[in-house]
Amino acid sequence: MLRAGKIPCCGGIWYNQPMKKLLLVTIAFVLTFACATAAAEPSASPSSTPALPSPSQTAGVSPSPTSPAATPELIVYKSIGETVVRIQMRLRDLGYFNFKPTGNFQTMTVDATIKFQQRQLDANGQSIIADGTVGPQSMGLLFSAAAARAEIVANIPVGPSLQGTPTVVGELTDWGQVKTMLVKGQSYTVTDFNTGSQFRLTYTGGENHAEMECSSATDTTVLKEVFGNDFSFFKRPAVISINGKNIAASLQGSPHGEDTVSSNDMDGHLCMFFNGSTSHVSNLPDAEHVAQIYKAAGRDG
Repeated sequence: MLRAGKIPCCGGIWYNQPMKKLLLVTIAFVLTFACATAAAEPSASPSSTPALPSPSQTAGVSPSPTSPAATPELIVYKSIGETVVRIQMRLRDLGYFNFKPTGNFQTMTVDATIKFQQRQLDANGQSIIADGTVGPQSMGLLFSAAAARAEIVANIPVGPSLQGTPTVVGELTDWGQVKTMLVKGQSYTVTDFNTGSQFRLTYTGGENHAEMECSSATDTTVLKEVFGNDFSFFKRPAVISINGKNIAASLQGSPHGEDTVSSNDMDGHLCMFFNGSTSHVSNLPDAEHVAQIYKAAGRDG
């Protein structure tokens, strides 16, 4: 005869109703946890072990896509884009490029690239090809910690400053008006404001400012003398004579970009700014050019 409120269980142990319910709930919880763990964990059998990639599979893995060195493209003359901007910024950091990054791989960037390549060695200590294009080898060296910096130039050509009274002073004239006066292919007399030296430049076009080329090899020689006996990225005040009118301008002395006039010992064109001219970078004014234009007009600023 069973005792009231008690239920026999295994081993002859008697449990009352509340204790039995607690035991059943505990057993159910343990079983549920065990099933969930077994479903979440992978099988421990050897067949389920993930296979490791073979050396042949990992040998061709490229660098991170965010790294400039990971680009598969060959950067050449007239290439454009973000990669070109990064190249120009890195060349500037290393002392080879002294201009504003534009994202346009033109003559000045090509020249800077060649100068960079001429100072680099490969893993075997051999000189690399210096052709002005940027492929995987040059890109890797350019962005490596071992990249050789440009030599420090003791004397940067800037040309002589103004001594005494200028021989000619120009009028401050807006670029919009000057553009209507210039004729493509025609040569104009330009006077260096500081020295009074004269040479002729040929107008070859330009939207935001005038693109000019020396009209002859003799004119190029005079231009280089004005800028310190060499081409220079510095800007100088200048006065150009157009239809008998002397107009204040600023001339940058480093040839770059398109070349139109042949046999003038100059590869590329020069940038000449007038009042209101803007640069190729976001159509912004160039403060250095503005200062030189005002000097050429006989003003301090």
